[in-house]
Amino acid sequence: MTALEVTGRLRPYGIMVADDTARVFDAIALHGGQARFVGGMVRDALLKRDLFDVDIACDLSPEETSKALEKVGIRVIPTGIKHGTITAVTDAGAYEITTLRVDVLSDGRHAEVAFTDSWLEDAKRRDFTFNAIYCDLDGAVYDPFDGETDLREGRVRFIGVAENRIAEDYLRILRFFRFQAWFGRPPIDPVGAEACRKAAKSLVDISAERIRDEMFKLLRSQSPASTIGNMIGFGVLPAILPQLVQTDCLRIMQWLDSTALADPAIRPDPLRRLAALFAVGELNDDAENQDGKPATAEQLARGLRLSNDETDRFVAMISHAPLIDPELPIETIHRDLYRIGADAFRDAVLLAWSARASVPPRCSRTENEQWKSLLAIAADWQPVTLPIQGRDILSAGLAPAGPKIGVMLKQAEEYWLDHGFAPDKKDLIAYLASQSLAGEQETE
Repeated sequence: MTALEVTGRLRPYGIMVADDTARVFDAIALHGGQARFVGGMVRDALLKRDLFDVDIACDLSPEETSKALEKVGIRVIPTGIKHGTITAVTDAGAYEITTLRVDVLSDGRHAEVAFTDSWLEDAKRRDFTFNAIYCDLDGAVYDPFDGETDLREGRVRFIGVAENRIAEDYLRILRFFRFQAWFGRPPIDPVGAEACRKAAKSLVDISAERIRDEMFKLLRSQSPASTIGNMIGFGVLPAILPQLVQTDCLRIMQWLDSTALADPAIRPDPLRRLAALFAVGELNDDAENQDGKPATAEQLARGLRLSNDETDRFVAMISHAPLIDPELPIETIHRDLYRIGADAFRDAVLLAWSARASVPPRCSRTENEQWKSLLAIAADWQPVTLPIQGRDILSAGLAPAGPKIGVMLKQAEEYWLDHGFAPDKKDLIAYLASQSLAGEQETE
């Protein structure tokens, strides 16, 4: 067995010190194995962040690990047994446990692995130095590639030869930039970035779902615009999503949704940030499909395999934002809130505000206050419902069942909107009756 030397210590906390965690580690030890925390959990522990997912590396085979856990009454799910991963389920949560492994064959999308008892070989196959740090239950740290230094200095660095790590899994190109957004500081590692540039075209072989997931993780970071700018500069984003070009608009969006300037209740939202990257590009017809026609918001959404709800929301943002203006009369604002709802209106306001503030001249304090007032109106909005239905028109004898009912409902709705939602059912019936009488008189 190729061992690793202890390079430091940390003080375990959170789920690392839970009783069930000790049960998992003890069960593996009793079976003759060794377990260590690895990856994101160790990385977050070194930064003293909240701990969520528990990833554990183990030198037992998946079958032996399962036996060890089941022997002490811990439930086991073979979540990725082919690649050496099982999940132990306890009252404290789920523990993903993966056998030490090496890549036997990889084509950039899939890998065949073999199990090993070498901690160093397992570390070598990982992507970035700070994701190859292991930690014992008692806090002993094993850091074979000095990942902790890279982590503290904000440097995202591939293990070994960057081109080789990327050739094993092309998704690592996007992971490189995602980790840069979350943990990196400028300047970006030039060796890693150049390797990503050279292999960027290989991303076309990666599924849309995996690209979407990585992009959303990146866009959830505090300030993704700088990293997105690097992705554009190094030819990564143009290789897969040439429609996404508006980093200036994104910079404003991340400023708005990460500060109290807009609304303390508003939080960073990856879909809204995606729209900020896309919106102005579509309006200027900068982005084209392969047939040379301008790309549409729906095409982008479908291409990324967004859910139907996400697609509808994304398209609504893009279509409504150009109609929003900070000097809209209150009647128009209320109409919009009624028709699209407060959430969609808020999305459109933030997108329109970002687009406006991303181009000269800068927004004045007065203009920013006007934009904020739109958000305040949306926050206070109470949904209203048209107080008349088709059966009311039918009961009043104003029209027989059929298409005319829908026409009259539309008339009633417009009248109701024009009068600030004030008319009740009686008023609307009277209005429709008067309109019907007027129509009859015109035809005589």
